[in-house]
Amino acid sequence: MRKLVFYPEIVGFIEEEKDKFPTVKVQYLFNSPPKLIMLDDEGQYKETIRIDNWKREHMLQFLQKKVQPYSASS
Repeated sequence: MRKLVFYPEIVGFIEEEKDKFPTVKVQYLFNSPPKLIMLDDEGQYKETIRIDNWKREHMLQFLQKKVQPYSASS
């Protein structure tokens, strides 16, 4: 978690926005840059996207397009 201090936009997203996307899971890997690992509906790997230069609003826009938000899954 210490390395995330260099990524305040990502920390802000995790702390304040992540709960809107219940299928998004956060894992901390030592010496690994922040990235999204996209899976399909069956849980199979599709692609990896580095997000170390993304702003919070970019993460929100991307996930709103690609991932089912909490309000729509209820």
